[in-house]
Amino acid sequence: MIEKKFLKAIKDFSLIHPKDKVLIGFSGGPDSVVLSFLLKKFQEYFKIEKIALAHLNHSLREESDKDEEFCKNFGQKYGIPVFTKKVDVKAIAKKEKKSIEEAGREERYKFFKEIMEKENFNKLATAHHLSDLIETMFLWFVQGNKKGLKGFKPNEDSIVRPLYYVKKEEILEYCHKNNLSYVIDKSNFDKRYLRNKVRLDLIPIAKKINHSLEESLLRLSFFQSLDEEFLDSYSKDILQSVIKENYLDLNYLNNFHNAVKYRVITDWIYEKSGIYLSYQKILNILDLLKTKGTKTIHLEKDLQLIKEYDKLYLNHSQKVEKSDKEYKLKVGQSIFIEEYGISLTAFKPTKEDIEKMKKSKCIECFDIDSDEFILRFRKEGDRFLPFGMKSEKKLKDVFIDLKIPKNMRNSIPLLVFGDKILWIVGYKRSAYYPITENSKNPICFKVKEARSCS
Repeated sequence: MIEKKFLKAIKDFSLIHPKDKVLIGFSGGPDSVVLSFLLKKFQEYFKIEKIALAHLNHSLREESDKDEEFCKNFGQKYGIPVFTKKVDVKAIAKKEKKSIEEAGREERYKFFKEIMEKENFNKLATAHHLSDLIETMFLWFVQGNKKGLKGFKPNEDSIVRPLYYVKKEEILEYCHKNNLSYVIDKSNFDKRYLRNKVRLDLIPIAKKINHSLEESLLRLSFFQSLDEEFLDSYSKDILQSVIKENYLDLNYLNNFHNAVKYRVITDWIYEKSGIYLSYQKILNILDLLKTKGTKTIHLEKDLQLIKEYDKLYLNHSQKVEKSDKEYKLKVGQSIFIEEYGISLTAFKPTKEDIEKMKKSKCIECFDIDSDEFILRFRKEGDRFLPFGMKSEKKLKDVFIDLKIPKNMRNSIPLLVFGDKILWIVGYKRSAYYPITENSKNPICFKVKEARSCS
């Protein structure tokens, strides 16, 4: 039965191919002993080019050195090369402020990777089995991790798990029938470790309620993984549609279900910052999307997520101070405004040029008898005259109308003539000095690389 399940898993998930070079993560316990025995037995059947064992001595128990010796003897008995390494996991965990379990796993896979690269193995076979899958699902579930509903996969990148369909009791029975010796890790019975509590206490209770627990959760894992793969792939496609130069377009994103929204946003944040969000932060973000106007939430240290109307920004919370710096611009000249990263050119146009440029957000023209203008940033008391209004309104209110984020307002250049703001550069021109058919002194200003200019 166990051999049929072993062969079925390899076939169902295409775990092994001809000419594969397989390194086996070998602890010496019954799981890795059976996996190694089966891979050796079916090596010619699968046309595996080479097989080897990799054993990391964690130095955690008195028996650790004996376990390493057992691994070497096992390899010698079955004609399988063995790679071993000894590390002090407890010291590493203390130094790096990690749990012993976490440090042990990291050191183990680091060792496996070293051997694979050095010896040119392309597959790492681990002895994770169906009972391990159920433990993992329970473990993650009780800790509130949504991964608990799907567990691990039979193959992930170069890692393969040929015992995916096999239960623990079947492994022990197979060892007995085939006289396979193995070592026992006494720490597996220490209930100070959460995984052991789950395996020894919770799962036996669950199996009394559902005698087919493993089969039931295997199906759940399959369908949950299927759904997750689709949603993750779909969300990545949506991200490409909503991501702009430095923000996400919420007008489009809000058309989708929350299950897509949070995946798109968390993927975007991870790509830009390398931060994995906690579930609470994800819930906070979904609440944020329901708010109107401007709102900010802190993600980590100085990193902020800013919702400005229909845009979502990710910024470090460094405040841009107001600048008193001014630039003089004469007709026929160009200047570069370093605070905003743009260049602005003033020139005299022809009537034909004006007609062509009417729809451009990068060019604005005025009828002014002057050849010198000022570029500056906002000041207290600034006012602006929009088209269609008889009196000026506060510049702050205009910024709000334009949905310009608060953190950007101090760095947006203003084109000024005398005491009048002519143009919020790249965003909106004022009603002052309009161009008409009778204009005698048209002057145009062209901006390059403004954030809202296209």
